[in-house]
Amino acid sequence: MNGVSKTGSIFDALEQLGSGSSYAAEIGDMLERADMFRDFSRAEIDQLAQYVQAFSAPKGAMVLREGNRESYMFVVAEGKLDILKRPASAAEDKKIATVRAGKTIGEMSLIDGLPHSATAIVVESAKLLLMTKRNFESFIEECPETGVKVLRKMANLMSLRLRQTSGILLDHLQG
Repeated sequence: MNGVSKTGSIFDALEQLGSGSSYAAEIGDMLERADMFRDFSRAEIDQLAQYVQAFSAPKGAMVLREGNRESYMFVVAEGKLDILKRPASAAEDKKIATVRAGKTIGEMSLIDGLPHSATAIVVESAKLLLMTKRNFESFIEECPETGVKVLRKMANLMSLRLRQTSGILLDHLQG
């Protein structure tokens, strides 16, 4: 399991709660409550927990920055975050969603390695579970059956979000 030490980054605002085998049971409990992992067995959750780190994030902390090239995702275990996007023609970010406990953010960057497509700001103190791209790739290699299951969940989630976005776009084009 690779730790995170990013001086001068968004991680400066976060406090690490634990990682690896010393904190795996707590991480497992938080993962079990996440929507993406509800139908995973405890054994699968325990495998995944070995590759995840837990953090607390204060209100106002930026945990994703649009355009940031670091590839990672968070599972929101507690709290609430606003997702912001800056339109090309605007000087300010616009809120596009609010993410509550049980949801994930940043998963696209684990799949494609591209910069984050939005900014996420903590609006209610949060506990976040971090999966880095390096840990995700190690997890898939070392736990292939569970890794495929996670990839399928991510694909379903991204497909659902694309369908929702397409519906919203259609509404704007017709309106």
